[in-house]
Amino acid sequence: MVTIKQVAKRAGVSFKTVSRVVNNDPTVKEENRVKILAAIEELGYQPNLAARMVRKKNSDVIGFISDEISTTPASVDILRGAQDRAWELGKTLMVFNIDPKKPSASNLLEQCRQHRAEGVVYGAMYHQPVNLPIQFDQQPLVMVNCFDPNQQRAAIIPDDEQAAYDVTLQLLNKGYKRIAFLNLNPEIVAAKLRLAGFLTALKEFSVDEDQYIVESVEKVVEGRTIDITREVADRVITDFKPDAILCGKDLVALSLYFVLERRGLRVGQDIGVASFDDWDCIPQILVPSLSSVALPYYQMGRASVTRLVNLISGKQTSLATERVKCQLSSRESF
Repeated sequence: MVTIKQVAKRAGVSFKTVSRVVNNDPTVKEENRVKILAAIEELGYQPNLAARMVRKKNSDVIGFISDEISTTPASVDILRGAQDRAWELGKTLMVFNIDPKKPSASNLLEQCRQHRAEGVVYGAMYHQPVNLPIQFDQQPLVMVNCFDPNQQRAAIIPDDEQAAYDVTLQLLNKGYKRIAFLNLNPEIVAAKLRLAGFLTALKEFSVDEDQYIVESVEKVVEGRTIDITREVADRVITDFKPDAILCGKDLVALSLYFVLERRGLRVGQDIGVASFDDWDCIPQILVPSLSSVALPYYQMGRASVTRLVNLISGKQTSLATERVKCQLSSRESF
């Protein structure tokens, strides 16, 4: 194992100078810094992080507590964004997943404290209100993809309302006049916000109430969410005869494509289709490819760490909720 003294000998400087470079001391002469970094690269020296934490007042550790984010294909990008930003800022991200069988955010918070975390990011699998224990107020905190119902904690969330407004406006500007919105469970936050954005766009275009329809393609039975896209889509197409359909998520659009094909309707020609999520490869493997609104998970992860570091340093004190803009990936479906 290479030691700091070996690096100092190779660079021809004192071990204290090497230590200052390792700890990013800006007062080190540039010529010495260059020699030391070259010696570190040549010898493969790895600083002892544990020892550095003991010596430094700040640990440079950020805790990340999540409810299944790291196991969910879509929202895993939140974690990826947080990790990338933490590295850029010279921070170490420690991730703790809540066990759904024994949920205890407080226990994970205590583990963060034991590792001297300077602050905590709390992330949720989907956009929702979360009541965190009062212990979370004892250190800097940023919530991501979730928010405090009382608006007393900093939060980073997707701008679902603006996203629905933007994609509906796109449909209207392309000449679609009878739009069906196959929304998700009407009780979830995203569904409520998207409905609001959808209706705002229709109002701005002075669309009459008989020229649009909103239906839920999810129903909750004994606590389980059941997808009923195909039967709802069949009924809406028969009774309402839309010229465009906005889907609450890409999996709904996938089911809709099967319904439309069975009925002999050509996506992008006989009927337009748009969706939310832009999830993985689904939009691009569909034929024609699906225009879908991408949720900004990666950007939200980055923003949560930036916000937390600013809270820790005192550069930022506001606990206001920050909404991150979603982007429409335009393809061939409308």
